[in-house]
Amino acid sequence: MDYIIKNNDLTVKISTLGAELQSIKKDNIEYLWQGDEKSWKNKATNIFPYVGKMTEGKYIYKGQTYEMGSHGLARHIDFSVEEKEDEKITFKMSSNEDTLKNYPFLFDYFITYELKENTIFITSKVVNKDEKTMYFGLGGHPGFITPIDKGLSFDDYYLQFDNDCIVNNIRVTEKGLIRGKEEFSLKDNKILNLKHSLFDDDALIFENMAKGVTLKTDKDSKSVYVKYDNMTYLGIWHTPKTEVDFVCIEPWTSLSSRDGIIEDIEKQDNLVALDAKKEYENTWSIGIN
Repeated sequence: MDYIIKNNDLTVKISTLGAELQSIKKDNIEYLWQGDEKSWKNKATNIFPYVGKMTEGKYIYKGQTYEMGSHGLARHIDFSVEEKEDEKITFKMSSNEDTLKNYPFLFDYFITYELKENTIFITSKVVNKDEKTMYFGLGGHPGFITPIDKGLSFDDYYLQFDNDCIVNNIRVTEKGLIRGKEEFSLKDNKILNLKHSLFDDDALIFENMAKGVTLKTDKDSKSVYVKYDNMTYLGIWHTPKTEVDFVCIEPWTSLSSRDGIIEDIEKQDNLVALDAKKEYENTWSIGIN
């Protein structure tokens, strides 16, 4: 089921399935990728409790092996609606018998979307209901229509970071598993000019990046601004070896598994370790200009 929140600037639609954004409109112009079975059918996947992929689709916890698909469980779950206002909505998923088969922790996971002027604030809240430490990663995977102006082309656009940064690019295999990292050169230390071939080897995954980035062009005034103060990594992606009209800007707290290693999640140092009965909260945002 879809729900709509709106204000004078934005109209935003969200599905209960995965609590996934379905539409972001300003002045009746769509900014969110609308999905395509031939390239990427999703629009803005919510990632929880694991970012990316696992070697052999498996991980280890307390000596036991579990299985989990790409980007975790939340994307496949029908969330309940906890609170709904004109400009704000909160979705909830909870652990159950099915989730415990793949992820042996008791939890509540909330996603809140709140509009303030031209910005969507997206807050993930994790409540550890268990008697043990809970290990997880989370993040967003929104795709933005590029070009926004239909008279332009994909490579008329670029990503501009808020400030100069010397970033590392986390390299991945064809299966999306971590195989190392290397320094990546941005133009003037803050600009990434878009071209389809950037993604021929899958996502660019940055660390040490500035905490905000704008999708923009010099040929039109419309832009998208993504801010992620408390995210450690930023994925930039579209379907490899294609010429599609979108780019994903993906703030993450953690990374995929290392190539060839079935990770012990108690030892994977980029995961959040949330103590028993504690809560974790992380907010990022999408601004439409």
